[in-house]
Amino acid sequence: MVPLRFITNLSILLYMKTTRNVAWGLLFALVLLFSCSENDVKISANDETVVENEATTDAYFEEVDDLSILAVASDDATSTGGKAGSAGRKININDKRFDCATVEIVVADDSTPEHPKGTITIDFGDGCEDKRGNVRTGKIIITYDGRRFFPGSQIVTALEEYTINDIAIEGTRTVTNLSESLESNPKFNIVLEGGKVTWPDETFATRESDRTREWVRAANPINDEWHVDGSASGTNRNGVSYTMEIVETLVYKRECAVINRVFMAVQGVKVLTTENRQLTIDYGDGDCDRIVTITSDGETRDVEVRGDV
Repeated sequence: MVPLRFITNLSILLYMKTTRNVAWGLLFALVLLFSCSENDVKISANDETVVENEATTDAYFEEVDDLSILAVASDDATSTGGKAGSAGRKININDKRFDCATVEIVVADDSTPEHPKGTITIDFGDGCEDKRGNVRTGKIIITYDGRRFFPGSQIVTALEEYTINDIAIEGTRTVTNLSESLESNPKFNIVLEGGKVTWPDETFATRESDRTREWVRAANPINDEWHVDGSASGTNRNGVSYTMEIVETLVYKRECAVINRVFMAVQGVKVLTTENRQLTIDYGDGDCDRIVTITSDGETRDVEVRGDV
């Protein structure tokens, strides 16, 4: 006859072994579950950050272009040669972003009515706050060559210690008029070289781009639109390289820039490709918001683009 104490000890051992097996089984199942969940995630938080960063970087350069074009359009000297002393003269621009800036034009000595040349300097000084609360510093220096918006005319924009909300913007943008005639909506080729955006924490993004842009002008300049096609490449704040291709024309609205404080597209589609990801970004149907829709491998997610990423 088997002693009762032996049976009891055996039961305890079997129970402990079973418990350990169950515990290990549960642990393995949890590990497998989380591993599968991570692999199943098609759009990660990092993807959202990559999209926001690219969109914000693009917006900063688009706004510099917008400020430059407004400056060139605001003075007859850029169209007819004009008259200005060697020391230059001040010009006024009907846009709230210029309210606390000094804008000066200097017409080149060899400027003629048929082929105007000169320089426009937008100086925001050590701190210039607009009506929307954006603070800009430094200078935007615009060199124009040819009658504004005429076929073949060119505008080169350079930045000197320029910042917006403590974010430093660098780079040179060359805008060449592609229109074959004086069309109501002129078209331009815009090339960005040496583009760089640096945030206060010293992280930075780089950008080079080659685009075609149509300027859809309205009776009231606040209703103007830019229709943009082309591509860009660079690195984001995390040092990840990317390329970007516009697959459906991007639409930028000046009125939306005034409302949102960020000069970003509000319509159109582009594809952003990183080292191991491809993301389709849809800017919507033209509403003045900061929402973009990301799609990757069939998964879709809405993301709000902030101006500080």
